[in-house]
Amino acid sequence: MLRIIFDYYRDPIVNMAIDEAIYRYRTNVDFDTIRLYMWKPSGVSIGRSQNVHDTINLNCISELNFIPVVRPTGGGALLHMEGGEVTYSIILGSGNPIMKLDIPTSAVEIAKGVYYSLVELGVDAGISGEYISSKVPLCYFRRGSSDILINGKKISGSAQVRNRDAVLQHGTLLLDLDYDLWACVIKGVDKNLLKDKVISLKGLGIKYSLKKIYEAMLSGFLKVLNDEYFFGTLLPEEIEIVDELINRKYEPWLSSIGFKSI
Repeated sequence: MLRIIFDYYRDPIVNMAIDEAIYRYRTNVDFDTIRLYMWKPSGVSIGRSQNVHDTINLNCISELNFIPVVRPTGGGALLHMEGGEVTYSIILGSGNPIMKLDIPTSAVEIAKGVYYSLVELGVDAGISGEYISSKVPLCYFRRGSSDILINGKKISGSAQVRNRDAVLQHGTLLLDLDYDLWACVIKGVDKNLLKDKVISLKGLGIKYSLKKIYEAMLSGFLKVLNDEYFFGTLLPEEIEIVDELINRKYEPWLSSIGFKSI
């Protein structure tokens, strides 16, 4: 059974706390979760193993009133523009067949949901099948087997964390891009190289309503997960975990680098 959560705009640290809370609580429920959401204000996320001072430009982020956050998953730095992407998170329990696959294979299997979503929208896309070292600091310069490409350019990437009981994978579908902003907030970004590597739906001249995009993404992921589903919200117990994560993990980290949450 699948729970579908259609979120829209949320604060960056709330978004990451929600994903982590659902992942942590998965053993206590008998359903998996698909969550679709967006970011407000814009956020700049880094992978859990990255050094914030080496990876992102905190002065630029502060001047723009964006919020930095560390993801519970790995991967490289990302700008999450307000209105510029739809983010998905998939949380699966140990009984799901995808959990029996290794990390690269399971990442591809889950990311097929984005591929099917784009097919639903009439967009010709493919899956990468390539790999570039994880030492590359910017997520969209990394090329992993689960990347979704259009004309050789990346429109969706993903990152994963798992234990023996559950897996969390979240990723993006880029609706719009501002290459100058990316170059400002993430260190070492060459915006001209970024233009050669990354594309958005707007950059392809494609525009859909959010309703249409959410419906297409749900349809795409249901093709992968092939299960009965219901529309739901966070459980009270998950909300408690969200609050605890914000108070004990995410806000203290934010304060430690001189930021405050909205």
